Amino acid sequence: MRRALYAAPLMAIVLGACADNTQGVWDPPAPSEQGTPMAAVDDGITLSSWSAERLTGVYVDPKGTSTITFDLAKVGDDIFADVKGIGGRPIVKIETTATDYLFTYMDGSLTLRTSKTFVAQARAMAQTNPEGVSTDGFAFTGDTNVLDDMLKLPEVAKLPELSRALGVRGFTGNLYPSSFVLHKMARQSADALGISVAKLDVPITENGYCQAYPNEWNQCYGMCGPGCSCWSWVCGNCCYHHGCAVHDSWCREGKWWWCYNISAVIALFGC
Repeated sequence: MRRALYAAPLMAIVLGACADNTQGVWDPPAPSEQGTPMAAVDDGITLSSWSAERLTGVYVDPKGTSTITFDLAKVGDDIFADVKGIGGRPIVKIETTATDYLFTYMDGSLTLRTSKTFVAQARAMAQTNPEGVSTDGFAFTGDTNVLDDMLKLPEVAKLPELSRALGVRGFTGNLYPSSFVLHKMARQSADALGISVAKLDVPITENGYCQAYPNEWNQCYGMCGPGCSCWSWVCGNCCYHHGCAVHDSWCREGKWWWCYNISAVIALFGC
């Protein structure tokens, strides 16, 4: 069972109808310093730019043993992510083309490709039948053992810590879509490695339009977080979300490749 959990890919599910450059790959928006994030605190994060569309920076864990650099962007359904570890070691890169989403792991040792058409169909199904969403449209090329190796990296174990620290600063997935992929990667890292993080409360108004902590009798199916342990900063609240329900369904069906690890594909479904 543990082997199965480690084999689960870093899930980065991302959607898009994008404009190409001459190489056919979407160019993310230029970095900027928009918005008013929380004043700098001693959380190890140094941001070089922040906006709803793009978030770039560096994280050094409190012990100074791990470094993560991140360049994240999202505009509509177009997504870009470049996450690197110690010494600039490539971990995960996500790009959007006119027709596909391409995920590259560990500097090209493994790639995953899925089409926008497949993702759009799967996302539509998730609205009414999350249990029926298939994984058949995701294709790997290369050595899938790379996903096991990736989970052994000390930087990957620090992703949940980084994700929550961004949430504390106010960089939640709903207010800053550019941060969403990293939050989802961190969430799956925590699942695969058995990492727990402290609860982070959000304003009551954030939960005013939905049922907070839904389906408590069913381990809070559809809420972002393990069981009823809410990761409020991923989607901005502790409510039911279709994308989270897809993840929960894959886990319950034993599709470990897709519900654990850091393939990051689940990010394609959004909240």
